[in-house]
Parts: sequence; C-alpha cells; structure tokens
Amino acid sequence: MRNRGHVIACDVSEGRLKRAAERFRRAGLHNIETRLLASETDRWVKRHRGLYDRVLVDAPCSGTGTWRRNPDARWRTLEAGLETLLPQQARILASAARLVKPGGRLVTATCSLLPDENEAQVEAFPAAHPGFRVVPVRVVAPEVTGSAHPDHLALTPARHDTDGFFAAVMERGASIKMSEAGNV
Repeated sequence: MRNRGHVIACDVSEGRLKRAAERFRRAGLHNIETRLLASETDRWVKRHRGLYDRVLVDAPCSGTGTWRRNPDARWRTLEAGLETLLPQQARILASAARLVKPGGRLVTATCSLLPDENEAQVEAFPAAHPGFRVVPVRVVAPEVTGSAHPDHLALTPARHDTDGFFAAVMERGASIKMSEAGNV
C-alpha cells in the first residue's frame, strides 16, 4: 500500500495493540489506526458492516508453526486448547466477514500447521457464509509458488525452511446485498 489508504488494526488485547502500534511506528507506517474491541461481536463491527475492501484475520492459533524456533512450545500446546481455539477462530472469521464489502476479500492467516485450524476452517466457511467463495492463492498472487496446498498459501519448515504459516483468501460475491447477507 506504500503508506496509502487507511488500515485499521483491531484486537481485543490492549497490550497487543500497543506493541503493534510501536512496530508500525518503527516501520514508518502512518496510515494505521488501532482499535480496541471488547469482543469479536463488538458494536464497532456492527457499525462498520460491509465497508472494507480487504479484511485480514490473524487468528489466535496453536502456534505449531513456530515450534522450530520455539521447541519448548510443543510441550505447552494441549489438545484440549484446540477445543477452545477452533470455535473462537470460526467466530472471529464470521465477525470479520461482516466488515467485508461486496466484491471485497477476507484473508485468514495462522502460524499453525494443523489442518483443523487451517484447511478445515476455510472449507467450512463458505458453507456457513454462502456469499463467500475461496479464491485460490495462485489467482490472487501468481508470483507465490511452491505452496504445500494448491488453493492456499501453506508454508512448512521442512519444505520452505520457514516457520509454518497458512493463509487463504475468500471473496464476498459482488452481487450480494448486505441485507441479504444474513448473519454474515
């Protein structure tokens, strides 16, 4: 964006927003506003329904993609934690979807290698939100090659010598009216 446009960084954690604002400042980014939300159903989300071209969700996740540089995290990750994370991720995606204007895109990203947090969430999303469709990453960013998945960006430590990372793009249909979007 080259410091153009307007970016709003939202989070439910004041501490994360303060750290993010400091990183934005150090990077010389001046077009970013931070917004503290009470929850993923904050009234701010309702007031800004259907206004944004692009929405990025950096969902809370298990962090399994960071294990190569944080090997001790492996022993702190509990399977029971997924029982909380998976529905939370789905709620955050649903809330973020409300912000996307017709023809706009919703991008979800995690630092997880687990299919339940990545592919499964993306596959379930259009069924629950019929106004959206998955856009293959090769269509959005043809220069990105070597993904471990044909439709999403999936980086793995073994294949790419990076942390594990996942991203997928979903697009709201241009013809859908916000009044027809239901709970989306």
